[in-house]
Amino acid sequence: MMKNASPAVSSKRIRKWDIFRVFLRSFFMQSVWNYRSLISVGFGVCLIPIVKRLYSDEQSRKEFLGRHLKFFNSHPYMASYALGVSIRLEEAFAAGETDACEKLERLKNLLISILGAVGDRLFWFTIKPFSLLAGVSALFLLSDSGFGGLALAGAFLLYNIPHFYLRYNGILEGYEYGADIYKCFSNQRFRILRQAYIWTGAIAFVLFLIILIVKLGSENILFLGAMTGAAVLSGVCYHVTRKFYFTVALTLILFIIAGIIVA
Repeated sequence: MMKNASPAVSSKRIRKWDIFRVFLRSFFMQSVWNYRSLISVGFGVCLIPIVKRLYSDEQSRKEFLGRHLKFFNSHPYMASYALGVSIRLEEAFAAGETDACEKLERLKNLLISILGAVGDRLFWFTIKPFSLLAGVSALFLLSDSGFGGLALAGAFLLYNIPHFYLRYNGILEGYEYGADIYKCFSNQRFRILRQAYIWTGAIAFVLFLIILIVKLGSENILFLGAMTGAAVLSGVCYHVTRKFYFTVALTLILFIIAGIIVA
């Protein structure tokens, strides 16, 4: 492990404005993704406001950025927690805490799996699919009223409110907890949020089915029966597999087959 030379002790403190600038840069973290170091280049770019704040000499700035160009990967939204931890420990290192960078390197290696697992489960497997489901259901329900645009806007907000919140708050919490960041990831931390989205999507889907049944029930009883059977089968499939996209694909295939048979 390469040891970091102790920089000249800095009395400068990180400001909220510096953290906000890191937050804005975090939206482009994946723009320089590469197979060698994954998101580490974008991660380092996010921290440029911090290095400019802490150091004025070129050598210290090079060493700072070099520490963050090593291999690193994370869920892109949850990487904010790693950014906050990095800011806290880099500030400590600049203030004379010589072992802060070694702590940071170990923590970042540990956070790779934690942030990836938490972020994938929360966003890719819960918030994203159920926001999409709620948006499509609302679009169908409002399609005849001229308010379809509100359904799309609602789906956008439903997905991005937790996204924006965790992207910014993760930096703040990472900076606050520093090396104790593990306290932010208890088993129950995101349980309520996940359940809220699951129930929202489920209620929207039930309303969608009710309206669809009312509209089609009087027109084609065979198609209604086939559609109901496909919906029940897809519900059982999701309960067993917990794979949302597989369930959606299976439902569409069954709908198509039912439509061909009935036609």
